[in-house]
Amino acid sequence: MFRPPLGAFIKPPALRVVADLRMLAAVSTLAVVVSICPIAHAEALYKVEGKSVDRATFNGWKIYKRQRCETCHGPTAEGGAAFPNLVTGLKTMSQDDFKATVLNGRKNMPAFQGNQAVVQGIDGLYAYLKGRSDGAIPAGELQEMP
Repeated sequence: MFRPPLGAFIKPPALRVVADLRMLAAVSTLAVVVSICPIAHAEALYKVEGKSVDRATFNGWKIYKRQRCETCHGPTAEGGAAFPNLVTGLKTMSQDDFKATVLNGRKNMPAFQGNQAVVQGIDGLYAYLKGRSDGAIPAGELQEMP
């Protein structure tokens, strides 16, 4: 019976490096795919068709108007000389940080944790402002999708 010499199946160093690089590439690709999958399957934060938005986002827009957010942040959420531009701010602010800021206040911004309309509609308010920040929701009057 034929027996290969001892060490015949050991790869030379150059081939081990190539095999290691292929394995690293495969594992990296898998990691990227796994990390993207939840994002791809997550439901959209808001829905927009022209000037029509989903119910939660529409309610968020109404909260922005009715609770007088526009007094400081402007009618388009683009801020003013002394107040933050929410359109640019929400490009880097997480939803959790947004909620904490609105509910607990910060610097000159009052806390809204005692305002039930804001507390109950905070997700819609975030959706509206995030949509403005993403450039998906136009400035101005909105209507609720049928």
